[in-house]
Amino acid sequence: MRRPLRIYYLSIYSRCRTQMAEAFTRHFAGDHVIVDNAGLEESEIHPMAIEVMKEVGIDISSYQPKRINMKYFTSANIVVKLCEKANEKCPVVPFDILNVQWDITDPTPKTGEQGSIDEFRAVRDEIKEKVLQLLEEQRVIGA
Repeated sequence: MRRPLRIYYLSIYSRCRTQMAEAFTRHFAGDHVIVDNAGLEESEIHPMAIEVMKEVGIDISSYQPKRINMKYFTSANIVVKLCEKANEKCPVVPFDILNVQWDITDPTPKTGEQGSIDEFRAVRDEIKEKVLQLLEEQRVIGA
């Protein structure tokens, strides 16, 4: 039996995009992956992220933002950075780990701004498509 793939999603804040990516990965891949997410800076999960994921039947209300864990980072098979700033500030990814960059717009681009529900939905849908593509490319789901 194939060992589960280890995927680590990173962004500056673990409040929205990485939470969605982790949730979609768990939803579509189940036990075929070990998945986690982290931010490079302190934050809190955004309530609109919870709301838009609930719209597609996925509950992330119990998810908690996390800071990067170097043990998990270096043991991952794939590190996915969900924003350009994470790519700039993230530790160097070892050569034996697949390093993936997704430049997905933060639906709350400025401190204190809430963003719109439509922006959160657009980000959710983009992340869903990218997660499905990654899982198919890695032969975790699909053909």
